[in-house]
Amino acid sequence: MRKSFILAGCALATGVAVLAALAMRPQTQSGVALPETVMVAPGQIAFRPLGNFSREGKASTPGALPVEVAGFEIMKYQVSRAEYLACVADGACEDVGTGEGGYAQTMVNWADATAYAAWFSRQTGETWRLPSEPEWQRAAAERQGDAAPDEGELDPGTRMLSQYERGVLLRGSSSPALRPLGGFGENSLGLADLGGNVWEWTDGCMATGRLAADGSIEASEPYCGVRIAGGRHRAAVIDFVRDASVGGCAVGLPPDHLGFRLVREG
Repeated sequence: MRKSFILAGCALATGVAVLAALAMRPQTQSGVALPETVMVAPGQIAFRPLGNFSREGKASTPGALPVEVAGFEIMKYQVSRAEYLACVADGACEDVGTGEGGYAQTMVNWADATAYAAWFSRQTGETWRLPSEPEWQRAAAERQGDAAPDEGELDPGTRMLSQYERGVLLRGSSSPALRPLGGFGENSLGLADLGGNVWEWTDGCMATGRLAADGSIEASEPYCGVRIAGGRHRAAVIDFVRDASVGGCAVGLPPDHLGFRLVREG
């Protein structure tokens, strides 16, 4: 119990410090505060498409491939409730009823996140967008896990159980209770709350395809009615879903919460 109180106190103190820092951010002529960002250097990741693949008529998992990711600039923190409410007040975003406070904006679907990105781009005169899947994975660094490792010749039932168990392991035992911004600390690149309990929308789509006998991808098509959310493990979530914990996760374990952060282009 004492440990829980200490952790809660640390998270609250971190949140207060973050809110103070956010209040001091520079503003645009429209009065919108510019977010703190982190420059992520170019690098290589081992990227595995997430979706439904078959090999010789049986469900299978494609192997991870090396992908080079160009450098990019991304928000240090997830978009907050206060930031999102400014978009709601301007009539450009849906009010999802989460209220105010120094927390990440959750209960948002993919359309909500892209609507905010479009509004924020207009307010700042800059281009802001959701990160690609490879960009998000590169930004997450050590905070992102793979719930679908190479599984050899496992039968479909054993394969699904293996992925479920690995997803549970990656999630750990932390509570689904939201923490203030910054409450999950920073990763090795200086980005906050990646790998916490708020999964983040990307512009990635679930893939469907066919693998060759050697496991390489022979054919693949995106299905963009289902989008990829990054977190401790990736999740494929139907794009109109705001609360995946009660349903709507097409592949993998459902996220505790859905939020987002944006990439600045140029």
